[in-house]
Amino acid sequence: MCPEPVDHGTVLRFLATLRFPLWVLLVGVLAVRRLGAEGLSSIPHRSIHALLDAQLAVASSTWLLVMVPVGLPLLYFSTGILAHIGIGLTGGAQRSLGATMRAVGYALGPSLFAVAVLDWPIYFGALPGAIYFPLLGVVALVFWTLAAVALAQTHRISWMRAVLVVFVPVCVFAFAHAGRAMLDLASIPGVEPPQSPYYVP
Repeated sequence: MCPEPVDHGTVLRFLATLRFPLWVLLVGVLAVRRLGAEGLSSIPHRSIHALLDAQLAVASSTWLLVMVPVGLPLLYFSTGILAHIGIGLTGGAQRSLGATMRAVGYALGPSLFAVAVLDWPIYFGALPGAIYFPLLGVVALVFWTLAAVALAQTHRISWMRAVLVVFVPVCVFAFAHAGRAMLDLASIPGVEPPQSPYYVP
């Protein structure tokens, strides 16, 4: 059941409740840790430095972490719109775009909480990519399942059609978080850290 017009603020508050507490704590701990560091500190040697300059990777990582409050509504609206387009292209939608966004948004909640938990070992350099990417796959699979069930019930469509429709939003979710995590993962499968005589561990 979905009342019209849809109150997107309620859904966003639900997602923020799951995503932001651990994020605020993480940003605070990292800020205190950074301010407490004396003198110059070396940049940890990571696989991503074979693809990006080390300082650029650190700056991008910091920027993306700070922009999480902006990314949350963007993720909510983009995944909902993509799901609604998919429903429209595969036979039409019985409910509004807002109803689709609401269904996908509530299904997104548990996965966002899991991402918030995984951020801690990522930003402290304790999680290699060989462990993170399978975990992210499980998180994306949970989102896929919950979103398919939510859309099937909201629009009264078959479960198989809902599974196909949610494929693109799930890919957006997975690729967005994988790309952000790659900047801080201790290692990335298939990518060796650059060898430099000037590297100081």
